[in-house]
Amino acid sequence: MPVYQRQNVSKVIKEIHNNRTSPVYLIHGERYLCQEVARDIIAALLPEEKSRALNVKKINGETENPAQTIAHLKTHSLFPGRQVLRVMDSKLFFSKAVAKNFWDKAKKAARENEEEKAGINLARVYGIGGLDKDDDLAEISASQWKKLLGFTKPQDISWAQSVKLPDSISPTQEGDGAALVAETLETTIPKNNILLLIAEAADKRKKIYKLIDQLGVIIDLSVDSGATQATRKSSSDAAITDLILKTMKEFGKKPGPSVIKLLLDRVGFHPVAAVRETEKLALYCGEKETITAADVDAIVSWTREDAIYELNEAVATRNIEQALVLSAKLRENGLHPLALVASLRNLIRKLLFFRSMQYQEKPPYPRGQSFGVFQKGYLAQLKKSRHESSPFLSVHPFVIYKTFQQAERFEIKILRKGLRELLLVEYSLKGGGINDALALDNFFFSFLGGHGQH
Repeated sequence: MPVYQRQNVSKVIKEIHNNRTSPVYLIHGERYLCQEVARDIIAALLPEEKSRALNVKKINGETENPAQTIAHLKTHSLFPGRQVLRVMDSKLFFSKAVAKNFWDKAKKAARENEEEKAGINLARVYGIGGLDKDDDLAEISASQWKKLLGFTKPQDISWAQSVKLPDSISPTQEGDGAALVAETLETTIPKNNILLLIAEAADKRKKIYKLIDQLGVIIDLSVDSGATQATRKSSSDAAITDLILKTMKEFGKKPGPSVIKLLLDRVGFHPVAAVRETEKLALYCGEKETITAADVDAIVSWTREDAIYELNEAVATRNIEQALVLSAKLRENGLHPLALVASLRNLIRKLLFFRSMQYQEKPPYPRGQSFGVFQKGYLAQLKKSRHESSPFLSVHPFVIYKTFQQAERFEIKILRKGLRELLLVEYSLKGGGINDALALDNFFFSFLGGHGQH
């Protein structure tokens, strides 16, 4: 059978309405999108809301016992109609091939201070590698890492050592679970029993995946990490656009000119945020049918503080493309270029302070330390030094830890040069002799253009 993409889900729903169902459905990819599609499929399989309450058995894949799931799948329901077994976060398709996927998700969540999400995804990496909660990632050799997890050990793993893992980590069901489900699907199960599997990542080489491709329906809602950045952005924007339009339609609304683009700019690839912000917009508009750009400006926040923070993060991590985009957005939203210069000057002064600390003999700065070691050791010593009164050391310890890591990316001479160049940008802006955008963009290319990395 064909593997369905996001834009073809309606065909799957139509088949169900025509009473052509499959014994098993696999939905994998972005979590929220998977949940939405699963909800639509269940609604098609069980049109009456009352029957959904009785005939849908929800199973948590993180703690699932596959043998129990199979027992339910083989058992006739006590209630009339179809019985759906919905397994959320199924581990049947996990393998070393998807470990990097979860590592990247954990790192992104940690960077965005989503502690629980970071812990869950990092725990999946541990489970795939057969690691215990107490295992120190820093002590795993590069060759062993590759053997256990299937991808090259990253240079920066310090962020992972400060992530709080769940109380227990269950190993991935590599063999028995998947084999048991495959064996059951190949035999006869009650006609009205349907298995619905939902997973954030799936190894398409696994036997269970190939079997479901033959016997059932697979819906792939993932953004292809192997595609170009432009292709990934196009795919993610299309997915978020569909969610926005669907939500508007549910409220009897439609978007006016530029509304979709504005929403995409402000929520990014965050499906939950896209739906919630669209719901707020619809309620704000009341009886009005068309949502306008002015409505978006009034309700959906993309605050200057958030944007400036993102810009500083892009500069500190040497992401020139992101810095250029965010700088342009801030100017479009009315922020004076001189305010941008002031923010960038403060950032570089802070990086310069932390980079200079790394050259001091007392206390010595050790690279690659975990957050716990940094906080209890180096930072505690630093705060007892003559620098204890510095405002740069008065923020949260983890923020200080991250800034030290960011400062490692720059040589002192480059940071000093950056301050001099910003002064020239300021003179140009005040003198009016050069285009604002050109002056700032030239600075980003000069400061982040590849030189000075450590």
